[in-house]
Amino acid sequence: MSISFEEFQERLSESDNRLQNNVRKVLVKQSLRMESDAKKNATSFPRVQTGRLRNSISGNVINYNQEDYLVLRAGGISTPSRPFTESADVVYAAIQEFGGGLQNIKEKRYLRNAFERHIKGTRILLGKAVKAALRGEDI
Repeated sequence: MSISFEEFQERLSESDNRLQNNVRKVLVKQSLRMESDAKKNATSFPRVQTGRLRNSISGNVINYNQEDYLVLRAGGISTPSRPFTESADVVYAAIQEFGGGLQNIKEKRYLRNAFERHIKGTRILLGKAVKAALRGEDI
């Protein structure tokens, strides 16, 4: 399919907003998938006792300095002025994920496994989002 130069210019001028919207949609969708998997991972290993760790897991898209970031975290909620920091709501979240502590706890990788499972698909979907924006389409 060929397009005229004027149509190309119009698509290009509209592509910036469309690209941002398409990318954000992909990031939101993937953050929810990662959150769901991380919560499943945190149900059996580490075994649920109170559910606080599992309930503290969240996947979000945060706009920071005019850029969108997919953030998968556990342990607490950060403030808008410091979006990548964790509060101490569930202080043992990092110890369960990475291991360590005074009890020499082994790493559980409930967050990293969920992230790694979806990162390839996220890259593919982002490529499709860019192509769709350049074609003048929303996803």
